Amino acid sequence: MQQLETNQAYASADQGGFAALPRGIARVFDRPRLILGLWLLSLGTALAATLPVRAMLREVLSMRPLAERMARGEYDLGLIEIINDNPSAMAAATSAIMTGVLIFFVLQSLIAGGVLSRLSSPSSSRYVPAGQFLQRAAEASGAMLKLELMFGLLVRTPLLLVGGAAAGFAIGWTKAAELSWQSLTTRLAPVVIVFVLLWSLASIGLTMARLQKLDDAERSIWQSLLGGLRGLGQRQVLASALLLAVIAVVGHGALLVLGQSLTLRLDAKLMILAAFAVRQGVSLLRTVLSLFVLATTCELTEDR
Repeated sequence: MQQLETNQAYASADQGGFAALPRGIARVFDRPRLILGLWLLSLGTALAATLPVRAMLREVLSMRPLAERMARGEYDLGLIEIINDNPSAMAAATSAIMTGVLIFFVLQSLIAGGVLSRLSSPSSSRYVPAGQFLQRAAEASGAMLKLELMFGLLVRTPLLLVGGAAAGFAIGWTKAAELSWQSLTTRLAPVVIVFVLLWSLASIGLTMARLQKLDDAERSIWQSLLGGLRGLGQRQVLASALLLAVIAVVGHGALLVLGQSLTLRLDAKLMILAAFAVRQGVSLLRTVLSLFVLATTCELTEDR
């Protein structure tokens, strides 16, 4: 019976899963408040996490004549010098950043039910209007967090271990410092590309598992996880999901390169406010791209 339900849930993908792509982006732009809200959440988390880091670096750099050269990108070795001279401060800064990243991902998991319900079709049983977003997010928060933890244990952790082993084989289990930058990049590039594609594809499978749980609250976490992975494994769905993963990886990579190239030039001219605006614009585009992946995944799972 469960297999039959899963097949019915993903039957629409056999009728043209690739058509879900334009419908997915249309859903995202139909919900501008969701875009703005998630972007503000990302911005607020980043500012809160980096506040102690910025305070430490300001104190360390204020007494150094190389601060301006570093800001202009003319003296990268200065950062290494600062790390060596201030190990405790850098350790505290690293801990603060890691804590911020952890909090961000926990928050994303807790509101995932509300986000997916908002991105679903109005004809879907899981859909909620904007006014009920927080209520749905709170109702589903426990299940979404449990799914995240189980998925991390059963899928993401093995993927990380396999990726680490593949990277080790790629460099011949030698110290990275013993290889030239060009040699290291050449050896690791294929491993990194495959890894990020598989990671993105796995994330789509997690989204499908979350949708399974939202569609039927009586399903156990284990049943939802298996249902999502089983749905992802269907031929047409997998083809569409793989294309979606490629789009996500290429899109995020392009935004990263674009953002760095633009902000480096602005930082070199000490145009701090302009560089901040560019960074936040790129962050907003990343939010749109992430929502596009979620909305398109919703499209792939809905009956038509």
